[in-house]
Amino acid sequence: MFLRKCLTLLSLPLLLSATPAFAGAWPQAAGTMEVIAGATYSESDSGFDGRVGGTDPKFRKLEVAPLISWGVGSDTTISVQPSWQRLKADNAAGGSDKGSGLADAEFAVRRTIWQDGGHIVALAPLIRVPLGYDKGDQPPLGSGKVDAEMRALYGHGFENGFFDAQVAYRTRGGPAADELRLDLTAGVRPDADWLLLAQSFNAVSVGTPGAGYGDVRRYKLQLSAVRKLTDDVSLQFGLSKAIGGRNAGGERMALLALWWNFGGR
Repeated sequence: MFLRKCLTLLSLPLLLSATPAFAGAWPQAAGTMEVIAGATYSESDSGFDGRVGGTDPKFRKLEVAPLISWGVGSDTTISVQPSWQRLKADNAAGGSDKGSGLADAEFAVRRTIWQDGGHIVALAPLIRVPLGYDKGDQPPLGSGKVDAEMRALYGHGFENGFFDAQVAYRTRGGPAADELRLDLTAGVRPDADWLLLAQSFNAVSVGTPGAGYGDVRRYKLQLSAVRKLTDDVSLQFGLSKAIGGRNAGGERMALLALWWNFGGR
């Protein structure tokens, strides 16, 4: 049932825009642009232990969030990622609230600081800003606050594959506690037309949260495949699942995305 819902919803906005699949330590080639364009559908019917402020979260969310990256010089990449959401969430009265619109946008600069053979290290400052929604709406499309992050990235490429590890500290605006994040990706190319990705996304809150907020842990696994369609276009599809946490929902997600590369010929 979940997979059928995902395929139905994701097929509609495929050509509109997307959710990022993987943005690793390697820079975008100078003078080129990449767009990862598609959508994700996620739902949660339960949460993990430690929930503050009521029952487990139950929600359905369709998100369209294109990741657009430009190569500036040989070692610098600029990226922007706006987000549009359609969200339905159960409320305390036994009903449900619905909302849709622009959510948050992220702006980042990724700079290579060391590279030797198949090894690379980069730094990426990021800022996340709300796009004009009312944070008092139910359900809220975001916190309504500005977040800032510093991320360190390490990549290692080898024959027919790569490994990428990213560590980040995110300063949260408002009462939510800051977060320490760890993202891991392993990619394998069984042939020239396929890329298989196994990814782990993890976040742990640090410090003391404000009123109404608790400490947070989120652990997610994602498996996806990218199929090369032409020299410049690829199709990605995959699933992810929250496998543990605290004050977080047991989210299941499906993604479908097109990758476009422009320039560089």
